[in-house]
Amino acid sequence: MPTLESLIRLCFVLGLPVMGVVAVVMAIRTFTLGTQAHQEACKEKIKASTSPDTSTHAAYYLGFFHLYPNAGGGGERVLWTMIKAIQDKYPFIVCVIYSGDSLSRDSILQNVRAKFGLTIRPETVYVVELTNRWWVSYKFPRLTLLMQSLGSLVVASEAIRRFCPDVFIDTVGFAFTYPLVRLLSTRIPVVAYTHYPSISSDMQTMVSSREAGFNNEAIARSAMMSKLKSMYYWVFALAYSFAGSFASTIMTNSTWTQNHVVELFGKPQVTKVVYPPCDTLALAKFALTGRQPLIVSLAQFRPEKNHKLQIEAFAHLLGTHPEFVMPASEKPLDPETLLANCRDGSAVGYPVLVMIGGARNIEDEARAEELRLMAGRLGIDRQVLVIVNAPWGQILEWLRFGKVGMHTMRDEHFGINIVEMMVAGLLTIAHDSAGPKLDIIVPAIRGANDMPTDKEMEGAGGLQFPVGFVATTAEQFAESIAAALGASERLAGAVQKAARTAASAKFSEDAFRTAFYRSFGPVVCWLDNQRSTGDDDS
Repeated sequence: MPTLESLIRLCFVLGLPVMGVVAVVMAIRTFTLGTQAHQEACKEKIKASTSPDTSTHAAYYLGFFHLYPNAGGGGERVLWTMIKAIQDKYPFIVCVIYSGDSLSRDSILQNVRAKFGLTIRPETVYVVELTNRWWVSYKFPRLTLLMQSLGSLVVASEAIRRFCPDVFIDTVGFAFTYPLVRLLSTRIPVVAYTHYPSISSDMQTMVSSREAGFNNEAIARSAMMSKLKSMYYWVFALAYSFAGSFASTIMTNSTWTQNHVVELFGKPQVTKVVYPPCDTLALAKFALTGRQPLIVSLAQFRPEKNHKLQIEAFAHLLGTHPEFVMPASEKPLDPETLLANCRDGSAVGYPVLVMIGGARNIEDEARAEELRLMAGRLGIDRQVLVIVNAPWGQILEWLRFGKVGMHTMRDEHFGINIVEMMVAGLLTIAHDSAGPKLDIIVPAIRGANDMPTDKEMEGAGGLQFPVGFVATTAEQFAESIAAALGASERLAGAVQKAARTAASAKFSEDAFRTAFYRSFGPVVCWLDNQRSTGDDDS
């Protein structure tokens, strides 16, 4: 029979690991949060720079983990439309942006207005500038997904040390930060808006199949290396799923993302589709007629957007349709002159590919320059324009005058720019996968042989009338471009009207706000309940 002394020793031995875990947790909390006096000083600094309306409700402070708030992509439109919605309904909430951009609040808000046409009130916005963003932007030579995810913990630790919010909102998809936040305090709900899961079953399938377009050449050729990478992805998926399960409210931007996130995080009850907002009101005012043969592409110059496929498709178009090639005797037009001619109503005689996109950094700038060089090597540079960081006003003009829209990213999680092109009246062609396939271009035209018949056009405007084109290869994109450019006025008008009607109803800013309030409202109610009961886990 064990003695009292042996029982005490056993309890002590078993308690050592527990005490060790508690010590580690306390060390992480102390290192990340700092002292209470430090956090109070950070909050006072924010209070001094903001002025929420607290006449009827005490202030809440939301921390938005969005490290590129000044970029001009669809993710940034979601961020700032979300903040605008919060300002309109919850004037007592201060939105704290954790940013890696070295720009002041006023400069960022001016750029938001120029790029998106959104007016954000500065009195309830505060920007915390972070110095460790390189942890998530650096292209690690090996284990990039894992290293950047672990790096997000470093960046999140800096963010929370600089200010610990009432709600942590991740709008870029760094799920590994969720357990860290919940470790620091169970009183901080984690709200996630997921544009694209870091890992998905589709990615794992492409690795297993040794697809060269997804793997580098060495891995694609080696069965052993493919097997090792598959194992790495499997382990990472388990860690990603575990981390994502700490989110208390999850919004996804599309059916494709929703399906993958529910599969990974396992929280279907709190996971809802909230389609990204699109500027449908302004774009829907554009006339559908009088379009020029401009093929407009609108996407950030990131590698996954696959702009090179657009160059290849356009080269194939010109190679198979010599009537579209600009004669050597004609002088190519620069963007300003081309837009001026469009404003004057001067006809543009030949198709021009206009690639517009934002550049976050020097790497994106280099990718844009490589597209210019690629067009030159293929001999089509006289009919290709690559425009970087164009202001929103100029983008609107390209959308108003263009006839065809093109988007080539495979497994695009949603495709907010696709919606904008459809509403603006462009005959839009997107990749036959993910968001465009499941949510946006539904139903779709797949090639010239799939064009609507006269009988189908009689019912144009119905739910089953096609709203655009989808394609996969350069040849298919070229075929769709040719079909769009050569479509009769009646057919083009029918597709344009169907696309505008469908997209305006489904993807407007009003639709976004309604869906966002539905997901975010319970979070505010939870905060109110916590405040009224005085619950504290410290």
